[in-house]
Amino acid sequence: MVHSTSVLAASMFVDHKVRTQAPANTQRQHWWASFEDTAMNRLMAASGGANESGVAATYIALKVKTLELLYLENTRSAVVRQTMLIQGTTQPYDDFAKQLAARHASAETTIGKLQVQRASYISYLAKQCHMQEVALNEMLADALQDKSLPRFAAEVPRELPMAVLANRNDVNLAAALYGADASAMPDGVIEATNEATNEAQQDIDMPGNPFYVHAVAQAREQVSEALRRLQAQSDIANTAYARVANARAEFESSKQRRDRGEISEVQLMEDFQGLLLDLHVLAAANGELALAWVVFMGSIGNSPSIDSIAGPQSAQAEQTDQLPFLHKVSRKLRNP
Repeated sequence: MVHSTSVLAASMFVDHKVRTQAPANTQRQHWWASFEDTAMNRLMAASGGANESGVAATYIALKVKTLELLYLENTRSAVVRQTMLIQGTTQPYDDFAKQLAARHASAETTIGKLQVQRASYISYLAKQCHMQEVALNEMLADALQDKSLPRFAAEVPRELPMAVLANRNDVNLAAALYGADASAMPDGVIEATNEATNEAQQDIDMPGNPFYVHAVAQAREQVSEALRRLQAQSDIANTAYARVANARAEFESSKQRRDRGEISEVQLMEDFQGLLLDLHVLAAANGELALAWVVFMGSIGNSPSIDSIAGPQSAQAEQTDQLPFLHKVSRKLRNP
């Protein structure tokens, strides 16, 4: 959920150089540590800090694709079971056998695509971490068997203090070029991008060279957009969670009805595939939320580059081409 964040609470997003009251011996925590993911920490250590955003995003995409592969393999198994059950029986409707065959073929094709994508992510991570793929697979074995996705251990902020801009390399460079003090940011907050805030945040009331003021305004717009995306992805993930909770409850109810003889196993397999569909959507939503955190942390200067996540992000978006066949799960069946 989205919560209001005070200046004090938002201090976790501010570099230690800006926190002048912090003790001198306070050690800064790496931004990715907030994902609280042991495998990600190991990848970062093995990569030596090179391309942090790219490593994090690729690992997240690998976890998502691994989950999607698991759900599709389960879907394929359910379709195979249904096909076996309807052999020699009266079909619930005329094209059901054809639909099952098409669903099975689509699952096979998509599973192949997911396997290729996973292989490309593993290859990329192995190169970034200077490891053989076999060794990388061994290091990630437990993490890839775990069905949970990395979750950033912080509330999604509603707004941020302007002080976070002092962490950005571009703002510090502009300050050096135009003789400004990057830590002397004006009061106020950065809100998520929308039409109203765009007009309200168009101008910044601060002294200094106009080119420096423009650089600060541009940085604020980028942080605002990253915050908007983070809030939107959080809402999408929360909605997906609710759908999965309902789907699980419905599937448990279907199992009880099957045990009482009220519905057939064919119908139960349809309901199971409906649950798998919602789990598939949730995995994608959680992956996009984790990527939004990576982009957001990069926008406030806690990561050297966010450009490298374009590849994994684009691949993540391909899931929209992999879902249509799952939507053909039939709700027509009653008790064949």
